[in-house]
Amino acid sequence: MVVIRSFTSILKNKFLLYLLLTLIPTIAISTVLAQHQVKFLEDQNQYKAQEYADFHTQNIENFLGETVGRLEMLATSIKYQKNNINDVENLLRETMGKDLRLSGFFWTNANGDLLISTNTNSKNINVSDQPYFQQAIKTEKTSFSEVHIGRVTGRQIISIATPIINHGQLQGVLVASLRIDEIKAAIKNHVKDEMVIVTDGSDHILLTAGSVPEESSIKSSMKIAKIPLTISVLVRSENDLAFWKPFLKYLIIFLTISNIIFLLAQYFLLKRKIKKENEQTEIHKLELIGKLAASTAHEIRNPLTGIKGLVKLLSEEYQDKKTQSYFEVIQMEIDRINVIVSELLVLGKPTAHTLKTYNANSIVAEIEPIIHSEANYMNVVLTVDYHSEELLVSCVKDQLKQVILNLTKNSLQAMPYGGKFSITLHKQLDNCLITVTDNGVGMQKDQISQAFNPFFTLKKDGSGLGLTVCKRIIDSYGGKISIKSNPNEGTQVVITLPLVIDENSD
Repeated sequence: MVVIRSFTSILKNKFLLYLLLTLIPTIAISTVLAQHQVKFLEDQNQYKAQEYADFHTQNIENFLGETVGRLEMLATSIKYQKNNINDVENLLRETMGKDLRLSGFFWTNANGDLLISTNTNSKNINVSDQPYFQQAIKTEKTSFSEVHIGRVTGRQIISIATPIINHGQLQGVLVASLRIDEIKAAIKNHVKDEMVIVTDGSDHILLTAGSVPEESSIKSSMKIAKIPLTISVLVRSENDLAFWKPFLKYLIIFLTISNIIFLLAQYFLLKRKIKKENEQTEIHKLELIGKLAASTAHEIRNPLTGIKGLVKLLSEEYQDKKTQSYFEVIQMEIDRINVIVSELLVLGKPTAHTLKTYNANSIVAEIEPIIHSEANYMNVVLTVDYHSEELLVSCVKDQLKQVILNLTKNSLQAMPYGGKFSITLHKQLDNCLITVTDNGVGMQKDQISQAFNPFFTLKKDGSGLGLTVCKRIIDSYGGKISIKSNPNEGTQVVITLPLVIDENSD
């Protein structure tokens, strides 16, 4: 039951982590990007509606401009008829029907009385009360009326009045009826996927072209300069799919990416956890080995001391050469066992001594003669570089000497035919670095990873405890020891020890 609850708790925690780190951010990002895309599309549609409105407004203004141009040309022709009413009527009737935009021509005098009409039902009509007529006389320029029902034609038209001035005198006014359905036809010819609505000055809809649902559209409007008309253009707006399509697309993309990242993060966290657990296991294992080694070393050392004493007594009693050679071998092996026992004791309790502050330069200087002697014997060129300043470290002097001598021994044995060997001391931030370098046989990557494991050795007669003891000692000082090596190129071991600030060296 407890296991089930624990498992349920783990699943719940993982789901919450997944929800917080993957699902919620993905939904939030997808929503923001989808809204941004919808806004972009809406802006595009707004721009599109504005472009269409500009286009249709320009089209109508061109339409009106052409109409005015033709009407003014006709007015110029009338001007040279010298008030001959019959010639004017003939000219208007001949022009009638040649331009379908105009449903009729009318000639009035300065008082607005209709004198000539191309339509038959035009008698006793006066247009002097019309604003467009008064505007034309006042400005002496062509003017337009609002959309209205023509008195003559009886349908929606726009009246256009062009005054004819001859030698400063108003000769008359030419009036033409512009058909609204022709304006609609002109608009329809250019409609694509938009809807065009034309309204008058009172916002009454005069005509529509195209079809777009108003509830899902974007609108842009422009006023026509010459007449009180407004062109409104509606383009289709984005529907709900405009949000959901990009939302789902981004959701799938980011959900895939975030899941990959989440799984990678879980993988690295799991890997890190396993590594940490392995490190803890190694620490516990090393502690167990240390305790076992220390107790074993004590048990071995006591009888070993007795054996050593007895061998010495026997060697004094039996003096013949052959027996003495046996005693020498026994003594050598006892000394070797003693070295291993000493290493086991250090492995068990490396911090048994009281730490003191020493100058690392001085420690290396004390053992330099021993190293020189060993190097000369192995035909190795030795270089020792000391730091110009004191490098104060907290350690046990003899133990640090043991570490450096142990590393020196490994390097010299890696160069059986001679080579170059160096010890360098320098300062890096708040640390003292002791670097031991050789150009010997080097090590493989898998060998480097096992170098500090107890009882791992590349030597035929090695105990496999040397580097383990070195690491144990350096770790007890709060330092680090690392190895860099390449086969047939050499090995570099770096000891990093924290510096002691404002202390006197012993």
